[in-house]
Amino acid sequence: MSDRQDYNSSTSTRADPVKSRAGKKTFSGFGHNLVTFFKETWRSILVLCIMGAVTGGVWSAKNTYERLFPITFFSNSGDIVWTQFAYPYREPIFNSLVQALICILVPIVVILFAQVWLRSFCDAANGILGLAYSLVTGTFFQVVIKKTIGGLRPHFLSVCEPVIPEFPGVGYNNIMFTIAEVCTGDEDKIQNAIQSFPSGHSEIAFAGFFYLSIWLFTHLKIQSRYRPGYWRMIACVLPILFATFLSCALVLTYNHHGYDVIFGVLLGVLTAIFGYRMAYKSVWNKRLNAIPSCHASHEEDERVLPK
Repeated sequence: MSDRQDYNSSTSTRADPVKSRAGKKTFSGFGHNLVTFFKETWRSILVLCIMGAVTGGVWSAKNTYERLFPITFFSNSGDIVWTQFAYPYREPIFNSLVQALICILVPIVVILFAQVWLRSFCDAANGILGLAYSLVTGTFFQVVIKKTIGGLRPHFLSVCEPVIPEFPGVGYNNIMFTIAEVCTGDEDKIQNAIQSFPSGHSEIAFAGFFYLSIWLFTHLKIQSRYRPGYWRMIACVLPILFATFLSCALVLTYNHHGYDVIFGVLLGVLTAIFGYRMAYKSVWNKRLNAIPSCHASHEEDERVLPK
């Protein structure tokens, strides 16, 4: 009888394997996890920093191309050709810096807040790293296109403030002129007004918020449930709604044409998908798309797989 009691008491005090796995979900050993994560990803982080520096350098460079645009029909009548470039100048609802901060900080806050339930350093670190992949890559892409191709914004003529010269232009009926020949407005605004394509605001909005939508879609297990709660769908759609608002507002304030915004959106969506796949084991596979690509143990893999 005493032997049986001793056995029962020893087994009751033995560590529960489920509880042991639960203990590994906490942020204990944060420093060790951070060092391990950095050892695995320092090359990628270095390349991200280089890409960011190159992007900043390209952005600060002056446009090298010379763009022609029409001013009048005949005999210096003052009749404007292509009225889509004659809208009034209006400041965007959010300037570039404010929108960039919103698109960076909101997804980070959501990912970190979700760790109250997930309790996974690996997931948090990879979620933020994937966001960085998306934002930096998309921004580099759109900045290069802006500086090498660009386009006239809807308010171009308003900031150009053209004065028709006495000499004729070039092209059909000599109506085509360059900035140096006719523009008298603020130089910085003019340079900005010839960088319409693609929309950088739209790109960064979807690179950040579409990435967040993917992250929520995978971590809320919508694919893994027979009939998920409708609130899960709303949670996934809200970031896309906000990104759409940020993008379309640029057309309403005459800062971009529709095609500028569409291309920026497509670019942001593409980099968001690539960024997520770089940080997690899958995008489309419902059994793998919430598992981060890092040093996570088999126990953590089992934790995130759907039951």
